[in-house]
Amino acid sequence: MPTNTLVFLFGLAFGTSLLAIGGVLGYWLGRKLHPAGDVVDRQQFLVFLKNLSNWTSQFSGDVTEYQSKLTRLAEQAEDRGGLTQEGLQSVLSEIMSANNRLQERLESAEARLEQQTDQISSYLSEARTDGLTGLFNRRALDKAMDGLFDDWKRQSQVFSLGLIDIDHFKKFNDTYGHQAGDVVLQRVSSILQMELQDSVCVARYGGEEFAVLTTDSAEQMAAALELVRQAVSRVEVEYEEHRLSVTISAGASEIGLDDMVGNLVRRADEALYASKLAGRNRVHLHDRTLCLLVTKADAIAAASPSEIDPPTPAQSRVDENTQTRAQQRLSRIVEEETRRLASRQ
Repeated sequence: MPTNTLVFLFGLAFGTSLLAIGGVLGYWLGRKLHPAGDVVDRQQFLVFLKNLSNWTSQFSGDVTEYQSKLTRLAEQAEDRGGLTQEGLQSVLSEIMSANNRLQERLESAEARLEQQTDQISSYLSEARTDGLTGLFNRRALDKAMDGLFDDWKRQSQVFSLGLIDIDHFKKFNDTYGHQAGDVVLQRVSSILQMELQDSVCVARYGGEEFAVLTTDSAEQMAAALELVRQAVSRVEVEYEEHRLSVTISAGASEIGLDDMVGNLVRRADEALYASKLAGRNRVHLHDRTLCLLVTKADAIAAASPSEIDPPTPAQSRVDENTQTRAQQRLSRIVEEETRRLASRQ
């Protein structure tokens, strides 16, 4: 085989290998740096790009040096009218040496890139996670809700919102201290993560309140919340020498035609408020007209006085008057969501 052809084939093979490695590395970086639509902090990303640029320049210099060496070897072979066996061995030795240096550089760069992406992933996790409970925070919830709302406008993909509140939470803090309240929050959060693991987002909404987003109907959401309510009511939270009984109230609603996110939040909160008014330890569903009780009567009757407040006759009937009081209470939420959506235009 002619020497030029041999050198050309080695160069072609090596170049193809570099292209394949670059493609795999690019795909890997794309996956590592795109966690569910999160936005990387500008300063963090600039640091990453700077490191990547430095490595690229170094690697590019090695490739250029390698190409120049191949060209010189080819010219020497031309001048000498071909390579001897010893000359061919020398060419192969230099090619292997260049390959080894580039491989070492690639492995070193990959290790540095892995470290950088791990740092960015850690930063992203901290930015969208509640430190106490490990659930998503309000910022992550808003982002997930915006994404679901966009899907609803484009593809009519239904989604539902559930709101959950720990009953008498202030009593835990006042009686046993704020650390006891933190333990209760963590235990309820672990139940939410386990029972609602297939949800789009489970977040700490604020204080002792939590939010859930799913692509299910409101009826399915309410049924899931009822299972969560039952699971929480069966658990006793241990704190020091105390065994604390915990219950939750919840409400669910579904996005509808010509709807806005603020209206969805208002209806879900009205349903939650209805559960509170009706005696707590209940789940209500807002059907865009009324708040409907989901928790079955036998479950309510089975609850002990310490677990549930007995409803008054006025509280037993959740009607338009309840919705009016809830709407007054939630006017701030509607205004907040409206401003947030307007800022996205």
